[in-house]
Amino acid sequence: MRHAILITTHDNVEISKNLLSLYDDKNIDFYFLIDKKAKSYNEEVLKDICKKSSVYFVPKINIYWGSFSQIQAEYILLENAVKKSYDYYHLISGCDIPLYTKNEFFDFFEQNKGKEFVEYSPKEIAEKNKVQDRVKYYYVFMESVREKSAIKRKPKTFLREFFLKLQKLLKIDRTKGKEFQYGSNWFDITDDFAKYILKNKPWVIKHFKKTCCADELFLQTLLFNSPFYSNNYYCLNEKNRILQRNRYTDWTRGQPYTFKKEDYNEIINIKESLFIRKFNYKNDAEIVNKLFDWLRKKG
Repeated sequence: MRHAILITTHDNVEISKNLLSLYDDKNIDFYFLIDKKAKSYNEEVLKDICKKSSVYFVPKINIYWGSFSQIQAEYILLENAVKKSYDYYHLISGCDIPLYTKNEFFDFFEQNKGKEFVEYSPKEIAEKNKVQDRVKYYYVFMESVREKSAIKRKPKTFLREFFLKLQKLLKIDRTKGKEFQYGSNWFDITDDFAKYILKNKPWVIKHFKKTCCADELFLQTLLFNSPFYSNNYYCLNEKNRILQRNRYTDWTRGQPYTFKKEDYNEIINIKESLFIRKFNYKNDAEIVNKLFDWLRKKG
């Protein structure tokens, strides 16, 4: 089986260097989309690491939290990778570290060949977080949410909030009664489903442009309403919940929590997760180096 690992990143080039070295294989290729705002990211250091894998750099865009640019980045990565027709496409960020060795990674997907790996959050959590509101209204100036300059951020924030209140008064509803699904934006999907996502790009643009954090909605909604849903790895249990396994993320200690060196023993005992996020190499290089050393020894 052939795999394409799709990476959106703006920092942590040392993590990417380690990942390329660890997963270098003729059956794995890497596709990087580097945030255009990341002026100091040195992609040159990644070009000669792999001896067997191919490493591709797709066109850069400015990626903003919560905006449609998150979905746009995923489409750019998939559009480039699908041209070479892989069995699986895996979306991760530049601050993710694998928990499987390369051989364990291959074995897992051989055993689960043809299944989709798209996570869903419980329905009650979606309702609690008012997920429908993310697509119900038109959101403007989303790129300003994390603008460092208060002078630039405040007027745009005011206009965005004013526009939202106005829409609520006018009872605007873009959903027209449709129910949207919710879950993690990271995925592991087959070639057939990847092509289905690309085919439905016009529908995605229509329903998710000018929305809020829809990168956690569009893939789940597409899959839920497709023939591929019945083959999703994450099965519903008696409480109508979906088991989440492919990415280990700690939302109890952060938004999400950034793992540190003191978490090493906890991490190496995690079961059934393919990747763990997130890490910051500049703040704690020790935990990153220890985890990659542990994986190399295991492999």
